[in-house]
Amino acid sequence: MKIRRLVVQWFLCSMMLLVPSGCALFKKTPPAPATAPSRSPARQHVDAKAQKQYYDLGVQQYSRENYGEAKEAFEQALALGPNTALGVKAHENLKKIERILKTLKEIETK
Repeated sequence: MKIRRLVVQWFLCSMMLLVPSGCALFKKTPPAPATAPSRSPARQHVDAKAQKQYYDLGVQQYSRENYGEAKEAFEQALALGPNTALGVKAHENLKKIERILKTLKEIETK
């Protein structure tokens, strides 16, 4: 477990997962989205508020090393608008999580 913690800390430092207002580790918990936003095909506008809530939740879970929950939140943010700035960041963070999970799996199998 000590090695896992060190690897995770290294990733957190090396990846520098930052949000516009500062490091995610020092942010307060944002309120969870009241309801899951609808994803009907007829919906053409991006629900920016819900997307930001999911993105912030992903950052929060990532900083707590809850990678499964972070992945789900970033996937929701991405689904709400893949071409928005937050959608692009969510996609980048999903790639980082995949690398972390792969590394952790490799460490555990050794």
